[in-house]
Amino acid sequence: MIRLFFLLCSVLAFSPADALAGTDDPGLQRLRGFLNSVTTLRADFRQRVVDSRQQLVEDSAGRVLMERPGRFRWDYQQPHARVIVADGRKLWFYEADLEQVIIRQLEEGIGDTPAALLTGQQNVLERFTISKSWQADGLQWVALAPRSADADFAAVRLGFEGLKLVNLQLDDRLGQQTQLEFSRIEINPRLDAASFRFEVPSGADVIDDSVP
Repeated sequence: MIRLFFLLCSVLAFSPADALAGTDDPGLQRLRGFLNSVTTLRADFRQRVVDSRQQLVEDSAGRVLMERPGRFRWDYQQPHARVIVADGRKLWFYEADLEQVIIRQLEEGIGDTPAALLTGQQNVLERFTISKSWQADGLQWVALAPRSADADFAAVRLGFEGLKLVNLQLDDRLGQQTQLEFSRIEINPRLDAASFRFEVPSGADVIDDSVP
């Protein structure tokens, strides 16, 4: 689950001015509008993971808050309680049933993952190649691939309804696909800064990989 989250937690960054320039592609226009206009986001999510045979591996749900750059909170409520919080510098991953907290530096935790697209810095799109766009199921889709040969994932597809990102699909290099559906989406709500601070629960084991 930890590896899966580090693949997912970033798709909302500001894009550099020249990364999408010179194109009338509707998918790229939708992505550019989203990246340039959305600074905070609040939504419910459902996350499904299927294997290479399309068999369901995981089905979970919860609530997500995001604020660019580098702040997010994923509260997994079903089937198990998990919390992932980033404050712009550090990343906390808490699994309630294991009573364990893992801490990492944010940049090391998300790198050039799709998470960097969600909440990263302005130059994040320089790490991706935009492969195609299309319309399906009432959504405008755009597909991207990582430029780095060392990336843990092969492709990510984003489905937009207006400025709302309502669907994200991620293919990893092991043949698994992660499908995220967002609902009750609020664009640019006012978010409490305290939401992006994490207090380690009493008695939890802490693995701190954030110290150099």
